Amino acid sequence: MTTTSPGQKPSGKPAEKSRQRGSVVRTSLAWSNLSHMWVRTVVSICGIGFAILLMFMQLGFLGSVGDTATVLLDRMPCDVLVRSPDYLHVYDASKIRNDLRPWLNSIDEVDQVVPLDIGVTQWTNPTNQDPRAIAVMGIDLNDPAFELPELTREVRRELLVEGAVLVDDATKTDFGPKNGVKFGSDDIGTVASVFGTPAKIVGTFKMGTGLAANGALLCSRETFRKLVPGSSDDEVSLLLIRLTEGVSDERGRHMVAGRLNALAGPASHASALTIDDAKKAEVWRWYTQTPIGMIFAMGVALAVVVGGVISYMILASDVQAHLSEYATLKAMGYGTGFLIRTLLTQSTLLATIAFPPSVIAALVLYAITSALAGVPIRMTLTWLVLVAVLSLLMCNAAGLIAIRKLIRAEPANLF
Repeated sequence: MTTTSPGQKPSGKPAEKSRQRGSVVRTSLAWSNLSHMWVRTVVSICGIGFAILLMFMQLGFLGSVGDTATVLLDRMPCDVLVRSPDYLHVYDASKIRNDLRPWLNSIDEVDQVVPLDIGVTQWTNPTNQDPRAIAVMGIDLNDPAFELPELTREVRRELLVEGAVLVDDATKTDFGPKNGVKFGSDDIGTVASVFGTPAKIVGTFKMGTGLAANGALLCSRETFRKLVPGSSDDEVSLLLIRLTEGVSDERGRHMVAGRLNALAGPASHASALTIDDAKKAEVWRWYTQTPIGMIFAMGVALAVVVGGVISYMILASDVQAHLSEYATLKAMGYGTGFLIRTLLTQSTLLATIAFPPSVIAALVLYAITSALAGVPIRMTLTWLVLVAVLSLLMCNAAGLIAIRKLIRAEPANLF
């Protein structure tokens, strides 16, 4: 018999060993429930795995909305963006005055102000003459608004010819590439009708069109005014500002905003954002103010609900199948807490086993969907952690609901 001297605390090791044994018993019992009827367990894992896969797919689609929202902004080598107060999104940017450029260029913190024209016009498929809406971007060929390896000196020289355009190779097949798959070298020299004006393809570029457009052209500002109705040299869609070395983006934005506020008339209504803030605003708009973003966000919530229902049906069925065993445990003196922890252990095991194959299936479907739809869908650490947490919460919440009947029942009534 172990004794303790006055003031000496018991070691606590027996209690610790008891807790460890209790944990092992719960885990063994939960695992025995799963392995006893392995066919039922496999079906259960498939059901929960389907719910997890559904969450991954909805989050993947939602993430692609954010990724494609900034596909143009990501290629703009600037620090501050000046845009119209009526700006909606990058393909519907409205207009600001082009004569703001010299005023903004005179700011000490500003190194360069680059114009960019963006609009949507009508493209006529050169193969079957079907009309399609296409995005057009007009750039200053001396100071391009985009960082693209395809904009070599030779290509820019070709774009000086009025009507010469580059076509994004992500443009969809219904715009009429010669090989029927994507625009490439075979299409160089093709003349298509753009808003009734001949446009000659002199090359391609790789940037991506996003979800707001199915095709895109790049050309000089002079060609842009011919191809896009309502455009003029007095207006521009965006002004890209590059700051002098050493000036922070926030200070540059503050100086630009101050100059805009000091100007009278409509010019003072233009807004200035850092490029990072512009990207965040673009993503937030697509997530919260467009039907496609809200649909995928609701899809994530629906996937959690569906997964919870599937998990509840699985665990409730398991509780019903082992009702007599649980009754025996209650009659032997095992408390409600032990039974709850056992079922939570079982639900955690189900979620843990179902998670890895769901990740693999999601990666395969991401690759297939990206290839077929032309929309980048990628797995991120955020999605992995979020889905893992949601899966555990989903299964454990379903387990707690499924065991309510057992908790309220008397052992004698369960036989």
